[in-house]
Amino acid sequence: MCKTCSHVHSPVKKSFLQRIIFEFYHYMQEKEYTDIIPLLKHLYIVLQPFANNRNIRLDFTGTENEIKIDCAESKLFTGLNKLCSAVIDYMPDDNTLYITTEVIEKDEAKYASVKIRNTGINLKQVPAITNNCGLPARIFSYSAKETVYEVCYSLSQDVAIDSGKQPMNDVPFNYINLVRGIRSHFAKLKNPVERLAETRPKEAAFLIKINECLLKNLDNEQFDANALSNAMAMSRAQLLRRLKSLTGNSPGYYIKTFRLEKAKELLETKDVTVSEVASQTGFNSPSNFTKVFSEKYGITPSQFQRTNSNATNK
Repeated sequence: MCKTCSHVHSPVKKSFLQRIIFEFYHYMQEKEYTDIIPLLKHLYIVLQPFANNRNIRLDFTGTENEIKIDCAESKLFTGLNKLCSAVIDYMPDDNTLYITTEVIEKDEAKYASVKIRNTGINLKQVPAITNNCGLPARIFSYSAKETVYEVCYSLSQDVAIDSGKQPMNDVPFNYINLVRGIRSHFAKLKNPVERLAETRPKEAAFLIKINECLLKNLDNEQFDANALSNAMAMSRAQLLRRLKSLTGNSPGYYIKTFRLEKAKELLETKDVTVSEVASQTGFNSPSNFTKVFSEKYGITPSQFQRTNSNATNK
């Protein structure tokens, strides 16, 4: 960790995720180049709680202690975050995402190679994953149930970057862009609806009907997978098979994520207490709501509310 960050004393106790990104940002600000190794290690830390929630294992390995590349760290971090987040979003539960990096030689030049490999599904026919990341990612596959994304950059020992320093605040200026972006990506259940709308409109309509049913019963803590299957006039097994095939999630997980998404929206847009949000989104107690919210997003509802308020006032 950078020496500068170790001497910052904040009156507000940071969450683990907030502290990691805070220290990482100022560490990278002191560099005169982008060292890809600490960048990938911190990306791994940020993605870990979201992958764990799907029982997806992250595996990071590298052959070098330091790899310097000619690319702005903010662009690379954002691009790799979007790439990994999108892959995790499509992956079935109980699989593995491998992140590897090494130095390779090609056309008598050296390059830093970062490979993102998923198991459980072949995603070569999903161009949105690479189109949205903004990186020159090459796609290939070794089997019918995996995909490999490779990003290569020329090595550089002397990279010119902006020498201006950002003020060291309790919450770094890019905290919202980095963390809220990741939270929102995994929370928003409209993503599968949007993916299906053009190619499978009937399935998109099915998910919309489920979302409308959940919204109607949002404050009813007794509305579970059994109640949802009854409301959809389906057996629980039928609901499980259909929802799992479309989203990769079980009905119980889908319901919980839907409630958390709506809770997050209330915390972002309404002047409400954590207790009120818990009640309005079907959680049986504020303490249980805080526990589930923290496990999902890596930050408590109160911390999220304060951070969002700080960002809005800037």
